Amino acid sequence: MATTSGINTSMFTVDSNGKLNVGGIASGINSKAIIDALMQARRQPAVQLEAKVTTNSGKISALGDFKTQMNSVVTSLDKLRANPGSTTNVFNSKSVTGTTTAVSGTASDIDSLMIATVGTEAQNMTHTLKVRQLATAHQVRSDAVTSTTAALSTLGVTPGTMSIGGKDITISSSDTLMDLRSKINNSGAGVTATIVSSDASTHYLVLTSNKTGAANAMTFGGDTNLTDGLGFTENAGADIKTELAQARNAIIDVDGIEGIERASNSVDDVLAGVTLSLLKAEPGTTITLKVEPDLGAIKTAIFDFVQAYNSVRDFATAQRTASDRNDDGTIGSNEVGAMAYDQLLRDALSQLSTLVATSVDGAPDGFASLGQMGVVLGSDYKLTIDDTILDNKLLTNVDGVKNLFAFSSTVSDSRVTVLQRGTSSSTGDYVLNITGTDASGNVTGATWNGQPMTVSGRTLTAPDGTTIFFNGGADLGAVNGINVSMSRGVADQFYDYFSELTKTGVGTIDTQVMQLQTQNTDYKDRVTLLDERLTLARTNLEAKYAAMEVALAKLQTLQQTIDSYTKSLNGNSN
Repeated sequence: MATTSGINTSMFTVDSNGKLNVGGIASGINSKAIIDALMQARRQPAVQLEAKVTTNSGKISALGDFKTQMNSVVTSLDKLRANPGSTTNVFNSKSVTGTTTAVSGTASDIDSLMIATVGTEAQNMTHTLKVRQLATAHQVRSDAVTSTTAALSTLGVTPGTMSIGGKDITISSSDTLMDLRSKINNSGAGVTATIVSSDASTHYLVLTSNKTGAANAMTFGGDTNLTDGLGFTENAGADIKTELAQARNAIIDVDGIEGIERASNSVDDVLAGVTLSLLKAEPGTTITLKVEPDLGAIKTAIFDFVQAYNSVRDFATAQRTASDRNDDGTIGSNEVGAMAYDQLLRDALSQLSTLVATSVDGAPDGFASLGQMGVVLGSDYKLTIDDTILDNKLLTNVDGVKNLFAFSSTVSDSRVTVLQRGTSSSTGDYVLNITGTDASGNVTGATWNGQPMTVSGRTLTAPDGTTIFFNGGADLGAVNGINVSMSRGVADQFYDYFSELTKTGVGTIDTQVMQLQTQNTDYKDRVTLLDERLTLARTNLEAKYAAMEVALAKLQTLQQTIDSYTKSLNGNSN
């Protein structure tokens, strides 16, 4: 009976490309296991590079979070630093409050008389006002007609061409009241036509000027038979027949100046930086408006800084707290964050600590440091605010609060304005000398602490970047010895460092991110190259082991032949 020997199926493997590999049939050696072990050993440099990519990726992510936190610090400092020309200067924010007093009887609430809004250019002072008359839009109506859809010519109106405000409107024999309304509204005459029906057979066309004010009263021209026939005018177009509302100007009294007239109820050119929206006339009521710094906005800006500061501290604490690293590579409980020992984070924390501890030279008593404002550092290195202290400082000396945080300047000549501080400007006194001005008032030359300034018209720029505007007038001789004193509060002092840290594309954080990204690209390229070489090496080893198996199989066959021959010889000998 025939028998078969067992086959070791572990010698047969199929790779990822579907290729059948046969190993160890002749030798009994598991060549695949040997090759896999060799490849694993030779791939360790790639594994190390991949670990570096993972580490760098974690740090890139952490740097992104860090930048978000620092951007909040920069934004809060920008509001508080009061850089000249800045639109975010919170110390330029103004608020307005108002009260009313009646000469006799009860005064209306101010919100029913007017709404006042203020801009940054409004002066801090108190104003008194009276609203004597509101501006109104001119309004007239036609005579009544019995139908809105019947041709006007059948209702006694003669077709023709009339004008309103110089714009011609032609009415044909088939036009209805609705057609006339549309033609007027599309004419560009500056009026709005509306049909008002008092009952089913009584309809009026009401015209309302689109603008208030006496200068915007409606005027009619053209075919007077048409305008009289419609009832807009009478006496051959000489007079308006039915006037529902006169065109009037608003009339207000401001700070003792009576009878100020404006065509609109929105008045923005009487008090600089103040817009008055007039709602109701009440001549017997005096309105008192008080314009002052917006203390609420300033306090909110200080709160925003404290919150941003504390968020950075929380970020640092989280980075330095040990946590496990999970199977997917994310940080868990036995490993600190990617930026735990990063110099960038240490430097930022050091700068923030210095900011909190900094005292401003020349500040008023009680306004030299954050601690004196009620902003204090706790045992957890986070800031807290004492509302009572801060509110008292804001109410008693808001300029002292500004001096602590912001850039400020004083000049000995009212014709000089500091437009922009220089990048290297520091607290101190400077002397500005003006050579003179030409016939147009442009400056002919100037020096800043003895150094020549760049002159462009009336704008002067010092070597350190400080920009000055001089409005001295024409044909002026030399003006020497103008003293300019500049002070930098804590927000202004530290803004430059933190803004440089967070600048998009060129800041310190983004520069480090780009360096890490470049490293990762290099590491990944090296891994790819190494894997390509290992693939080639695996192919060569598999070929060599296969050749060995073939050679061994041939030797085994030869041995079997020799053994058979030897046995046959031995048999013949017997």
